[in-house]
Amino acid sequence: MNDTLDLDSPKAGEDRYFITALSRGLDVLACFRAGDASLSNQQISERCGLPKSTVTRIVYTLMKRGYLVQVEPGGRYALGTATLALGSSMLARMDIRQYARPLLQELADFAGATLALGVRDRLSIIYTEVVRSTATLALTLQVGSRIPIASSAIGRAYLAGAPEQERNAIMRLASELDESAADAVREGLERGRQDYEKYGCATSFGEWQKDVNGIAVTFRSVGTIPVHVLNCGGPSSSLSKEFLLNDVRPRLLALARKLESSALS
Repeated sequence: MNDTLDLDSPKAGEDRYFITALSRGLDVLACFRAGDASLSNQQISERCGLPKSTVTRIVYTLMKRGYLVQVEPGGRYALGTATLALGSSMLARMDIRQYARPLLQELADFAGATLALGVRDRLSIIYTEVVRSTATLALTLQVGSRIPIASSAIGRAYLAGAPEQERNAIMRLASELDESAADAVREGLERGRQDYEKYGCATSFGEWQKDVNGIAVTFRSVGTIPVHVLNCGGPSSSLSKEFLLNDVRPRLLALARKLESSALS
């Protein structure tokens, strides 16, 4: 599911304050993912849904400003150091990460799993903190990893816990992509609601990745990002559905309450 098109804002024709060129430049930056060493113009064009000629001009401008660098002759590009300043400033405002880290580590060691905090960006959840157990089978995701909002436990938890206005914005964004994206988000929201009614958390057992199980919850914070998501996941071979629901879930819920209390105090 491609989620690198325009933001939740109205389209240019609907809002005289909307700057299409700026939006496209931000889309180009956002199309780089955690595992990308570099991207070609063609790859950027495909991910953003923009003509190559447009991408060429945007990439040139971003290079001039230090947001992209050319890593080899012929046109492969990587994020530049200017983007690091933006990301570092954002992470520095998330005080909850420092407080949460030892608590996440304790539960990760108990479960033999990977725990992560996340926030939403378009139709993805971006990991802002990740800890993992010493178990060799723990997931190797990292800060900056993007997780799909519709099929993952952490995405479904966000959909179920987000304010109605934000859920509506997410649905509009998905509808702008294509009908299948909208259907997937709608199904993810419904699944998240059902899970919350039954378990008090969202789940994904082999639906995000066939060999990965996970559960997740939302909690409230303060400041510019009030809704955070917290998940626990790992390979299904070592992290069964029963263990997650019976043993890990009560601890994950208690951890979310503790993080929320500390954030709001």
